Amino acid sequence: MDNHLGDPLTRMGGDHTSDPLERLVRAVITIGSDLDFDVTLRRVVHAARDLGEAQHAVLAVRGPSGGFVSFVGAGVDEDTARGLVRTLPAHEPKAFLSVPIVVRDTDFGTLLLVHEQPGREFTERQEAAVRALATAASAAIDNARLFEREREASKWTKASREITTALLSGDPQLGPLQLIVNLALELSDAEQAILLVPRESEVAGEDVNTLVVAATAGRYAAQVIGQQVPMDGSTTGGVARRGLPLITDSFQYPIEGFTDVGERPAIVMPLVADDRVLGVIAVARRMEQPHFDEAYLELVSDFARHAAIALALAEGREHALNQELAQANSVDEAVRAAAEELRRLWRARRVLAVTFPTAADSLRTDPQVVSVGEDTDWEDVPARTREVLLSLRDGDLLTPNTPSPGAAGISIQHPDGVLVVWIDLAEQRPFTLEDQTLLTVLAGRLSQGLQRVHQVDQQRETALALQHAILGPADLPQGFAVRYQAASKPLQVGGDWYDVVDLEDGRVALVVGDCVGHGLPAATVMGQVRSACRALLFANPSPAAALTGLDQFAARLPGAQCTTAVCAVLDTESGEMVYSSAGHPPPILVHPDGSVDTLEGGHSIALGLRVDRPRPEARVTIPPRATVALYTDGLVERRRVALEHGIARAADYVQDRRDVELEDLANQTMAGLAPEGGYQDDVVLLLYRQPAPLELEFSADVGNLAPTRAALRGWLSRAGVEPDRATDVLVAAGEAVANAIEHGHRHSPGGTVSLRATASPEHLQLTIADTGSWKQPHPDPASNRGRGIILMRKLMHEVTIEHDTAGTRVELSTRIN
Repeated sequence: MDNHLGDPLTRMGGDHTSDPLERLVRAVITIGSDLDFDVTLRRVVHAARDLGEAQHAVLAVRGPSGGFVSFVGAGVDEDTARGLVRTLPAHEPKAFLSVPIVVRDTDFGTLLLVHEQPGREFTERQEAAVRALATAASAAIDNARLFEREREASKWTKASREITTALLSGDPQLGPLQLIVNLALELSDAEQAILLVPRESEVAGEDVNTLVVAATAGRYAAQVIGQQVPMDGSTTGGVARRGLPLITDSFQYPIEGFTDVGERPAIVMPLVADDRVLGVIAVARRMEQPHFDEAYLELVSDFARHAAIALALAEGREHALNQELAQANSVDEAVRAAAEELRRLWRARRVLAVTFPTAADSLRTDPQVVSVGEDTDWEDVPARTREVLLSLRDGDLLTPNTPSPGAAGISIQHPDGVLVVWIDLAEQRPFTLEDQTLLTVLAGRLSQGLQRVHQVDQQRETALALQHAILGPADLPQGFAVRYQAASKPLQVGGDWYDVVDLEDGRVALVVGDCVGHGLPAATVMGQVRSACRALLFANPSPAAALTGLDQFAARLPGAQCTTAVCAVLDTESGEMVYSSAGHPPPILVHPDGSVDTLEGGHSIALGLRVDRPRPEARVTIPPRATVALYTDGLVERRRVALEHGIARAADYVQDRRDVELEDLANQTMAGLAPEGGYQDDVVLLLYRQPAPLELEFSADVGNLAPTRAALRGWLSRAGVEPDRATDVLVAAGEAVANAIEHGHRHSPGGTVSLRATASPEHLQLTIADTGSWKQPHPDPASNRGRGIILMRKLMHEVTIEHDTAGTRVELSTRIN
């Protein structure tokens, strides 16, 4: 791994250039230019030592219990680094610097810098630089972990599919056992791998007593092949009987050339399908290699399950169904493909595949029906057939039912409940014993196939979650909405990104960028550029300075040149926005009256092409109830259409829907501008409406009426509501809040009241909710009770009051234009 630190891009030692920004940019490049986890940690430590001009630097990494579990040192080995952390209290307070690194709101560890020479102290500039580096390090470490996990899972999933495809093709290049053991050795980074199967004479029997090494890979392969191991008293036999994988460092029964090599990290995986032992895989690493952990156990267990299913599928005459299932990308696809294959196989008039949800869901929805041959809904199924289908659902799985000539049904396990397959033959002939046997076998294969597809779906969802985590924050501040759509499928990740960053001075930074290319390579560059931009903004909250720093970054990072980005810093109180653009399409500002500005100021060329000139900036004040849109070119660029026409079309689309709630506006814009066949390029759309919604939550106490009124008055002013209309809103809202306090919590004074206010160009919406229960208005017209509601209805255009067990919710709406 040391050769990574010697790369020309990442050599930091001895670099004492006088330009602090240049040094910080080089440091951020260093820590983000490799997604290897261990390399990333070492680069963080070396870069921190260089920026802090310290003699020693240590990254102390915390474990799940909160204590330090590993130490990465710059200039010191791990033992010395551990001792250095323990002796820190002996140093002068200013002779060492401690900076936490937080990854996904979790304390990942602490970055420690130490001066050994007497009298040396860290300067404020050095501390600021190291803290900015720590911000970038958090993202770099997170990216490295995400990609490491995603790559590892993808390798095992790909191997599982490779086995299934090879076996179902009918002509695999390798024998199935050798193919499985070769892949297990490679993916586990092991020294040896063996695959044991039941002794041939015992395969047909009910009990398996002996396992035989049928395939080997790696060291001592010739010595191990053919050896026999008893089921009783052996580690591999115990795993086969229990059907559960095992992590170990020693084996109970000696296997010459395998277990007699000595204790070392090993994992044993059962191959079990249809409650039948098909084999056992055992892989062992070298003694100095890391042990397998529980997270790794899940990966290899899925691989073993897939391998077992593939071996079972390779037997018999079910290849056509198997091929259909192997090509399915979802459970619903697999069910339909299986129904069509069964209809073809039996030349049936109709095949129904009816999915009955689990008991918890069955009361909420009808069964899901897939019908091939004839279109049929659940309500169209004859009552007698429905009764049989329900009895199959409640009966034994994989048990054929032939209630009358020309028809048969069977039930299997479905990931969401029970699937009942019903076959109506084209002629009224008996469903023979041979038919029933074949149906049972195929149904068993279908059940296994559905579970496999379901597992792949879950793995894909996990991969998507990991990949989308590097795009930008999922939880945005109030007033913002974002949408992302990747062109590359099924990976669903590309080079476009966004970021919304709360700065220390109370302002908010907005960034939208576009790296060249698609897929994982572009995403790798994107993650590093986004991390660098965030670190630069924390160091200096200036859009021009951030893009100037990114110029130097992009010039040195392979694949980052020609990246485009627009960076803005917004004061959400005043609406003032400072922005700078590096070759990026201009933001769109839609005023409440419908006029549109494209923000062309502060524009210059793409990143990394010219690093010796500062970037320009422009300023604009977003008017009350105006909407601003930042986006990437995938939203507006179309073949044989000028980019200006695409931008104008997007502006018109937002303009026509400027009074739509922001989240709905984002959805409608993405759907409305999508070309036929879907977006051909990655797309980011980031919307902001001034001012952000007002959200208050306070205890049900009359003392909170005045502060609530003051906060709402200030927000109405920022929203540009005319004084007379603002007075009406304040009175109506005051009545609703007073009622919530007085009536809703008269018996529960400890409750809470919330107020939320949103403004669009033409409408104002307020929601006042409490956790109590109101007293019904007094029926006597002479009483003052209930007059607050009457007053609200006079002052507002719409008033809705909803009571339930959780409390009361009052919706107030009025036109303001």
